[in-house]
Amino acid sequence: MKKISTSSLRSWAGVLLGGLCLLGTVHSQAQAQSCSGTNPGGQPAGNGLYAEYFGGYFADDVGFFADNANPPQLSRVESQVNFPTSADFGDLRPISEGTAEDADRFSLRLRGSLNIATAGTYTFYLTSDDASYLWLDGAARTVSPDLTAALISNGGTHQPVTRTATLTLSAGYHSVQLLYGDDCCNNTLVWEYEGPGVARQVVPASALCTALGAAALVPQALAYAPAAQALPTGTARSSAAPTVQTGGAAVTGYAIANAAELPGGISINQASGVLTASAAVAPGTYDVDVAVTNGVGTAMFRNVFRFLVTPPLPGGCGGSDPGGQPASAGLYAEYFGGYFADDPTFFSGRTPGLVRTDLAIDFPNDNSFGSLLGTALGGTRANPDKFSLRQRGSLYLAATGTYTFYLTADDAAYLWLDNAALASPLVLADATINNGGYHLFQTIAVTLKLNAGLHNLALLYGDDGVDNGLVLEYASPELGIARTVVPGSMFCSSTQPLLPLATALAYATNTMRATVGTTTVSAAPTATSASAVAEYRLANAAALPAGITINSATGQILVGPEVAEGDYSLDVAVRNSGGTVVFTQVLALTVAARPPLGCSGLDGSGTVASSGLFAELFPGYFNDDASFFATTTPKRTQATQLVDFGASQSWGDLSQVAVVGSGQQPDEFSARLRGRILIPATGTYTFYLTSDDASYLWLDGAALATTPTVASALINNGGRHQETTVSGNITLTAGLHDMLLLYGNGGGLNILRLEYQSTDANVSRRLVPAGGLCTTSSNSPLPVTLTYFGAQATKAGVVASWETSVELNSAAFIVERSANGQVFEAVGRLAAAGNSQRRQSYSFTDRAPFSGLSYYRLRQQDTDGTTHLSDVVSVRWNAATKEVQLAVFPNPTATGSCTVRLEQATAVAAQLQVLDLTGRLVYSQQLPAALVQEHSFATRQLRSGVYLVRLTSAQGTITQRLDIQ
Repeated sequence: MKKISTSSLRSWAGVLLGGLCLLGTVHSQAQAQSCSGTNPGGQPAGNGLYAEYFGGYFADDVGFFADNANPPQLSRVESQVNFPTSADFGDLRPISEGTAEDADRFSLRLRGSLNIATAGTYTFYLTSDDASYLWLDGAARTVSPDLTAALISNGGTHQPVTRTATLTLSAGYHSVQLLYGDDCCNNTLVWEYEGPGVARQVVPASALCTALGAAALVPQALAYAPAAQALPTGTARSSAAPTVQTGGAAVTGYAIANAAELPGGISINQASGVLTASAAVAPGTYDVDVAVTNGVGTAMFRNVFRFLVTPPLPGGCGGSDPGGQPASAGLYAEYFGGYFADDPTFFSGRTPGLVRTDLAIDFPNDNSFGSLLGTALGGTRANPDKFSLRQRGSLYLAATGTYTFYLTADDAAYLWLDNAALASPLVLADATINNGGYHLFQTIAVTLKLNAGLHNLALLYGDDGVDNGLVLEYASPELGIARTVVPGSMFCSSTQPLLPLATALAYATNTMRATVGTTTVSAAPTATSASAVAEYRLANAAALPAGITINSATGQILVGPEVAEGDYSLDVAVRNSGGTVVFTQVLALTVAARPPLGCSGLDGSGTVASSGLFAELFPGYFNDDASFFATTTPKRTQATQLVDFGASQSWGDLSQVAVVGSGQQPDEFSARLRGRILIPATGTYTFYLTSDDASYLWLDGAALATTPTVASALINNGGRHQETTVSGNITLTAGLHDMLLLYGNGGGLNILRLEYQSTDANVSRRLVPAGGLCTTSSNSPLPVTLTYFGAQATKAGVVASWETSVELNSAAFIVERSANGQVFEAVGRLAAAGNSQRRQSYSFTDRAPFSGLSYYRLRQQDTDGTTHLSDVVSVRWNAATKEVQLAVFPNPTATGSCTVRLEQATAVAAQLQVLDLTGRLVYSQQLPAALVQEHSFATRQLRSGVYLVRLTSAQGTITQRLDIQ
């Protein structure tokens, strides 16, 4: 059994007593009345000091505690600063190294205030075995105190040493900050004092308060969002303004604290704190330290922002490896003693026990790492244990394509590619492959599309004990590469500069509409990217219905007919040679109900008609004056499926529209909703309009007036008022009727609801359904005005021709043909004029038409993917019969066989094909050269239906219809 020293017992008794004081069980050390406010962690103040423990030794660098990348790993209240032995700190693992009884390499910051009961001269004693410092009053109220202003400086690495300081203090609370760090071995920290009526003693908990004891402090925290900015060489970029915890006093200025380490082109706005990198800044990574001053003093915050200035993409492997040596095949490898335990910061600030170049990541068993490893790090030569590996460099791919990578390891292993591989420290969440944790051999695979060229690569691996193995393989069926270990010839030991990610992604419009039961395809997006886009994917695919997909090569969005009615926000990830960036909410998709029959034309934004109403949102309250909408510009337009806004937030984020209020509670805005309503049957209808402020409803001709009058409104629910429902009765014929609805919110709630009912039409009271609304009015322009479409038989084939007088957002025309007038196939496609107000003429020749009677129609496609069909026209084509005659008999046939008779003016070979109406080939036969011949084939295996018999020779193509019964 381990012995416990008397001093340790005394120390633990003190800790226990302090803890009891905090619980209020030892009344002689109860909290002083004036210990109030909050501690630095934001909790109510109490006796003791607020303690923050950090991994690592601060080495007399006070900026260690203000490093944005180095937050405390443990926060608690210490009743006293009384740690005379190593064990008194308790078990600080995993923050520290060492053991539970003797923590090593950790740092401690203690803050709060000291209550001086009697004014007078006091002597303070600070004992520590490594660096410790004490500040009082104003010098203590900063996150990065000045070493030269310390009341007691007991810095450096040393055995236990006591330093003292004597000064005169007034009665009351005085701010305290104490920093301590242990580099190795034993750790001791004790703070004592003596003064009027106080014999030398450890400063008691009753005299300490976790509040800092001042109404105003120096700035306490600073943060930029985002905290990094990437910019290509030759461009200038700025950060956003920082968010500052001011300490209770207004900020008076900002400065770059490490300006001497940065290029002159990086500057800061002294008034706003905005950081700027000019176009003259050379390629590199620049971490900025910012000093903030208020009326109390100055605080310095380290590593609060990073500028990444990226050079052009290099042509190939070159330069130097991370150790400064010329690049070579393979990867730059650093081996460290100890298991990194899935913590990439393990590799920061450590000296590797072995550095070498690994030609490939191919270590399938214990001794494949080589005998040097066991000697340098631990374990045996045949089986090294408890070591970690960092490999860096780049991976060369000869061709753009889809690759699958396989990472096999027996303990934690991670792989990063492209820009993510250059982070320091590496971020686990950004790993391309995560095979982390303590485990037996297992393989994790990932498939992704990558551009040709060099890709940065980083790999972390750690063995905790027993077996060890690490293998990286790849495959690409698309490129004919079978699964194999990635060869050393594909690795380069130097890393490449940061490559810019795609900086922007935009579709022609930021909204897309589709109709339930149809297939809709968006236009391709425009990506702003310094290198070719390798892949597009839906970043939030897991949150979307299965029918919403993306073309990984073009970025086009495909909406299948199975997608349910609703609104969907799409996030798109773009991968280029620099890596992947996600653009959130780049496309708002509305899958709408089928529009009512007769719903056509363009809405007020030039979008093709759909279900719902066309809504325009205006800033300001229209105050019952309909002319407001003719003189005010809308801030937003959209298609609204239902007039059902039952709560403030149901309108969505109107922060850019409403004059006052917020996105969740917009106030002072107005809405105009226009379109048509489908009346299912002639009869008397009652409409109910509910709103909390002014709303009006007009139908038919009154709805088309430029400025409608209140007197002509079917429902007048005007004025400022609470939620109120007003109804109106009207007799309507079946069909579409124009409708106009005006609404304004003057403050408070914003509610708008439209319902109807009809006893005559057997319609119970309900919301007007989206499928009964149309976003266009009766006088809306059509997207394409087709003035003529026809088809004519010529010797060269069937010529389809058409003319338009107006085209709006027209993308293409597709000519379709059919043998039976029911099933059509596309035979040609022509680009449309897009937008035109004059006559446009088009023609297309079908050079292999069906013989005999056939049918043609025109499919017009808009830029948003919507299509419209023309009327069907018929044509009879027999031009080929002078040279070739084809007969099919019996036709129809139910005998199980069919005969084809071919007569030609010239004996040439011919290809006989039988196709179904989907274009699928069901029979094929090469016929020899002959003037006249017959060929029979079986039809038993074919289902009943219509088929096409097609004969192709040097004299042309001829087609006949075949009916199988």
